[in-house]
Amino acid sequence: MQLAQHPLVPGEERDASAQELLEGVSSLIRAVRCIEHKHLMPENGLRRSDASVLKVLMRDGEQRGGEIAAKLGVDASVVSRQLTTLEADGLVSRRPDPVDARVGLIRVSDDGKARLEALYSAYTKQLRSALADFDDDALSDAANVLQRLARAVTEAADSVRRSNTTGD
Repeated sequence: MQLAQHPLVPGEERDASAQELLEGVSSLIRAVRCIEHKHLMPENGLRRSDASVLKVLMRDGEQRGGEIAAKLGVDASVVSRQLTTLEADGLVSRRPDPVDARVGLIRVSDDGKARLEALYSAYTKQLRSALADFDDDALSDAANVLQRLARAVTEAADSVRRSNTTGD
């Protein structure tokens, strides 16, 4: 496989492999978002950010809004506004935290579970159709590589964030 040549800015070195990976991931993200926007999100009525919150709740169970925000890497105020909308739509419910009644515990409702499952079912069907030339082993291998890459990048970002807050 030949790596693409990228023009260098004076004084700047580029790692061609890392650059090619970045461009490939960016292209994949755009393609996935295209499927989401054109085929799935409008009919389901869930925004990507809503689906992300519901997915965290489905995966990890009832929790505080701040925990959801931390897992999504966004500010708690962003998740708070989302939760207000999701609660008004009947997709999540809140109850006081028995440890600290000033804080609410959020859980996904049955309707929220059903909507998220319908979204992912439709999404999986679209993705499977788009990737018909790939067998299950190839898809599994690709998923494993993407997950390893995501963990490595997340760990590096967390390390940088920690060193910036501690001044190391």
